[in-house]
Amino acid sequence: MIRTTLLRFALLAAALFAAPAAFAQEHAGTGHDNEAHEQAGHEEKSTLDMAPSEFFLTQFSHLMPHAVGAGHGDHSEQPEPTVTTFYDVNLFQLYALGIILIIFVPVLLSFRSGANGWFVRVFRGWVHWLRDEVVYATMGEEEGKRFAPFFVFMFFFILLMNLLGLIPGSVTATATVFVTGAMAVVTFAIMVGGGMMRQGPGNYIKHLLPGGLPGWLVPLMAIVEFIGLFVKPIALTIRLFANMLAGHLLIYSFIGMIFIFAQLCELGFVTWVPAVLTTAMAIFINIIEAFVVVLQAYIFTFLSVMFVQDSLHPAH
Repeated sequence: MIRTTLLRFALLAAALFAAPAAFAQEHAGTGHDNEAHEQAGHEEKSTLDMAPSEFFLTQFSHLMPHAVGAGHGDHSEQPEPTVTTFYDVNLFQLYALGIILIIFVPVLLSFRSGANGWFVRVFRGWVHWLRDEVVYATMGEEEGKRFAPFFVFMFFFILLMNLLGLIPGSVTATATVFVTGAMAVVTFAIMVGGGMMRQGPGNYIKHLLPGGLPGWLVPLMAIVEFIGLFVKPIALTIRLFANMLAGHLLIYSFIGMIFIFAQLCELGFVTWVPAVLTTAMAIFINIIEAFVVVLQAYIFTFLSVMFVQDSLHPAH
């Protein structure tokens, strides 16, 4: 039974990794067509021939979502997006899901097999900490049992997308507002849907307003509370997106300064001085990002737990 379950999860994880790769290979012709177009129309500029603004725009364009199989340089060469367009951020989301399967299948099977190796103990500890110190501590054990699996998954999904973005040449899915916005919408739907199911639609809307308000203040507070309801998912979206994007912008900026100083110094020996300093700063920012990726996954999850709890059990 355990072997059968393990085989099923292994096949699912393999499919999550192999299917996007096959899709990318099938659509790789777009990238070759763009390259041929560039060679036919104009020669691509070298880094030292670019103006500073042009160079940084080229660098920062790598942080934008790109269709799989298309180039990252010139946005004019990108194919027109369609409903079936598959982006690199989608690819790395699937990679994160595949890694979750690879990590937690042994943890799941350990409950049946009794295995207690260090790998299983580490991730069981993470799950117990999230369940007890984040979900149960906020929602209570009885209520938290229903939501703990979802919030544990949310934390590890965000964390793995963040960590994958630290690999050189990879893509940070959470540095895209479309990804963080979609996750915030899921939290918002649980907030509103759960609140209405628990309290009823009428009571849920009524409890959005503080009790004991004078009549003349009700219309103003209704507008404020209605706006505040939508500010929560917007805050979740911007907080994660902005923090992940800002770190990558800093790293690209420090790396770009190497080439800017190379232009100014005309590739002289003195170019090595700013190159060493800017490289050290880029490495320092990357080290800080290693802590930020965990912190931002925790903050997004913790705020989501608080928002859902407030909707299920309003304080007023």
